[in-house]
Amino acid sequence: MVLWIVAIIALLAIPLEILLLNRILTPIVEIDGHIDQILEDGVPLTGSLDGVTEILAETKEVVSQVAAGALRYGAGVNKVVTRLRGGY
Repeated sequence: MVLWIVAIIALLAIPLEILLLNRILTPIVEIDGHIDQILEDGVPLTGSLDGVTEILAETKEVVSQVAAGALRYGAGVNKVVTRLRGGY
């Protein structure tokens, strides 16, 4: 009798385990495909990043020049507004 109960439980548990395993393996296989696609498309893209360091240095220099000009402009506008209000 006990053997029959164990056999029935085993027959019910095996399909359930297969179903659960399938639900785990399907996303893993999809993720693996995405990883392969990222490697295929992403690795050649890294060649486009070679000049980024120089571009960032140039951008930093341009931004500092613009900031200095903006400060000079703001100081000039402040002088004009102050004189228009009657203060010196």
